[in-house]
Amino acid sequence: MGEAARRKDLGLGPKNINIDASTLEDRLCANCGGKFFAEAMCLKEIPAILSPSSQPETVMIKQGFVCVGCGTIKSLRPTPDEGKKVVDLQPGEPKKEESKIILVGGH
Repeated sequence: MGEAARRKDLGLGPKNINIDASTLEDRLCANCGGKFFAEAMCLKEIPAILSPSSQPETVMIKQGFVCVGCGTIKSLRPTPDEGKKVVDLQPGEPKKEESKIILVGGH
């Protein structure tokens, strides 16, 4: 028996709950206070030698969300240090990207 089936038999599976979304707190951008975000993804290239199709491939990896107002990145889960600015979107200035290394689950 698989682990998922065992957990279901024990009543430990996912629970469906109804929550009124109007009672939940909005997550705001720590930089500008905005509440509208777009999904942020990284595109990674798989070289042909590692690809199952023997052709170069592209993989999309979800990274979090980007504030529509100022370009601040926001993780998928709330964290104490939210609001890392990675893109400068001032009118008239070219986009600048800062190099950042973020360890998730690291020690």
